[in-house]
Amino acid sequence: MTAAVEILNPATPPLGATLKARHVAAVTAGNALEFYDFLTYAFFAAQIGRTFFPSHDAAGSLLASLATFGAGFLMRPVGALTIGRMADRIGRKPAMLLSFTLMGVAMVGLALTPSYRAIGIAAPILAIGFRLVQGFALGGEIGPNTAYLIEAAPPHRRGLYVSFQYMSQDGSILVSGLVGYGLASLLSDAAMDSWGWRVAFLLGAAIVPFGLILRRQLAETLPPKPRARRP
Repeated sequence: MTAAVEILNPATPPLGATLKARHVAAVTAGNALEFYDFLTYAFFAAQIGRTFFPSHDAAGSLLASLATFGAGFLMRPVGALTIGRMADRIGRKPAMLLSFTLMGVAMVGLALTPSYRAIGIAAPILAIGFRLVQGFALGGEIGPNTAYLIEAAPPHRRGLYVSFQYMSQDGSILVSGLVGYGLASLLSDAAMDSWGWRVAFLLGAAIVPFGLILRRQLAETLPPKPRARRP
């Protein structure tokens, strides 16, 4: 029993006793950003379709946009396997830094990609590429985050700490809806098609630098591997 407790909480004093609220927020920010991105893309799928997949058929443009959104799901299991193994080998912290960085790159990259009218076929190629990166990062974000919260929490509060993952999901859905409603209320249809939807993604990505700064301050929870004894 003692050995099990030491594995889950290798730090002395227990890491959960010193884990600050801002550090918990930094860990759950990736999960929140995932759902924010998910809902934001869904809200502005029509505008994204007209930007990267212009067509005389509005339905065809929308379907191409939704197909691009779905392409990200193909990379989720790849990201989960790759970054999850990384978290088990070299630590939760570097895995969380990598996945959060990739999420920020994907969101900013999509928001700043020029339209089809500006750069032609390169626009949809870049859009699909950024969605694949985003799916890869998303797949590798949840596992290390949840493991970190379980390992960092005091033994009697592990359920509470992990519940912040689900709370961050619902909170980000609310924020995404408010941002979408606000932009739709303030901007014209032309402005929404031109740059309004991009603002929504950039607003979400704005938390990435702060999240990375806080994540760098986190203590590692993965126990060090035992050294092989020399004969």
